[in-house]
Amino acid sequence: MLHRIILFLVCCLFVPLVSGSDQAAAEFAERFESQIILPVAEETPGAAVVAVVDGEVVLQKTWGVRKAGSPEPVTPYTTFRLASISKTFASAAAAILVQESPVSWQTPIVNSVSSLHFKRQDYGKQINLKHLMSQSTGLMPHAYTNLVEERMSFDQIINRLDRVDFICKPGECYGYQNVVFSLVGDVVKANTGVDYATYVQDRIFKPLNMTTASLGREPFVSSSNFAQPHIWTGSEWKPARITPNYYKVLPAAGVNASIDDMKHWLLAQLGHNPDVLSPQMLDEMQSSVIPTTRRQAHYKRRSGLRNTAYGLGWRLFDYQGESGFVHHGGYVKGMRGEMLFNRKLQTGFVFLTNSEPGVINDLVFDFIDLYRDVYESAAGEPAVVVQAGQ
Repeated sequence: MLHRIILFLVCCLFVPLVSGSDQAAAEFAERFESQIILPVAEETPGAAVVAVVDGEVVLQKTWGVRKAGSPEPVTPYTTFRLASISKTFASAAAAILVQESPVSWQTPIVNSVSSLHFKRQDYGKQINLKHLMSQSTGLMPHAYTNLVEERMSFDQIINRLDRVDFICKPGECYGYQNVVFSLVGDVVKANTGVDYATYVQDRIFKPLNMTTASLGREPFVSSSNFAQPHIWTGSEWKPARITPNYYKVLPAAGVNASIDDMKHWLLAQLGHNPDVLSPQMLDEMQSSVIPTTRRQAHYKRRSGLRNTAYGLGWRLFDYQGESGFVHHGGYVKGMRGEMLFNRKLQTGFVFLTNSEPGVINDLVFDFIDLYRDVYESAAGEPAVVVQAGQ
């Protein structure tokens, strides 16, 4: 009899506890996949997602094929073009530079790139690294983005900045940029002697174990496992050419990564790799710098959306009374992506696809609404003991 009592007590010591939080995470992952992601993924040639809840990866999955008409499936290591999500890596590169060099966020960029000339030199001399990363240089929005599409090099485009009007003093208004934003690459090289692609590879990709991430067109197309972009013909998704245009602006749009890479990037932004991105760096990048309108942030009308802003390479907003949401989307012909997280909640997701589904615009707020629905209903539930053997 005694040995049975002892055995019972020993077994109880090792009985797993499944908390209400664990159950909620499982429910959230199942509903996020089935109700929100799957309807989008099934309408695309290929897609991939990773979701983190309470600091743990609860979902990582892929769908479809790399190229319509071909059998090769999208895998966790299939690389996609990140387009403007690349700006978040530029922000991190700048933060590392600030931490390790004499350069500060307030250092004028002409100190590093003396060849720059602006239409108003008095304003041009004030533009600093923080202005670049926060889209608050004061220059006309999307200055020369049109020339990125032309047969013109980045240096040739930059040499035309003396023709671009300022709409405000640097730091006083929001104006989204791709070309001027990418001057951060020149600042990095001027102060480290290392080209931007190598710097990001060595200081971000490698230490975060982002093994398939790269910058530029050549590494992308030379990979044995990359997603082909697709455009909608009206009846089907058709593979499109991988254009070199936006690879001219590597900091703004030149990163390629798989969903496995983005898992590591998401966790790093949530604070799980302080040796690479310290809490101070995350605070700097993920804090509001310049207010934006809902339209400037490209958000649909949504009840409860407040305080939209741009930080350093990230969009920020409050939603339904909750602060601290950090987001960036990416689009280049035939590719779309979304990344959202909240460091306080330790929750977020990344979705990548090799197509242009319109409904992707709803993912960000649908994710948050589902999170609130699941976790508000689970609040206050007692831990559930699962008996050994069940």
